[in-house]
Amino acid sequence: MKKTISSIAFICFVLISTSIFAQNATLPANILKTLTKEYPNAQVQKWEVKSKGDYKIKFELDGKKTIVEIDDDGTWEKTTTHLSLTDLPPALQSTVKAQKKNSDIKEIKMITDKDGDTNYKVELTDGGNTTKLELNKKGQITKSETKKK
Repeated sequence: MKKTISSIAFICFVLISTSIFAQNATLPANILKTLTKEYPNAQVQKWEVKSKGDYKIKFELDGKKTIVEIDDDGTWEKTTTHLSLTDLPPALQSTVKAQKKNSDIKEIKMITDKDGDTNYKVELTDGGNTTKLELNKKGQITKSETKKK
């Protein structure tokens, strides 16, 4: 029994150590070059390699959680920035407030892709029900989905 517990503890230690080392390992030069070109002051908090070899890099920008996705050849794909309601342009604030009613705002994301297109995703919760909205930069809803509890 003691050997089993010791073995499990050792395996957990190795897994945690490997994970910490991976997070502190250096990003490849082409990925780092793209990141510093787009976001010269980014202080990387965490990064991971996705299944296709693309990089997902997390950092804070102006106090907001930001995620950049760069493909394995160093091409910037998109940036997702977490926002508050007051960070949104007035047209978007109006739309979200009208949709919100008695719901709570779980999260708001601004997504900008490599073509320069920006859209917004808003998640609202109300008594276990979840509504996901996608909006364009004019504040128009392009997609709405509600999941009932």
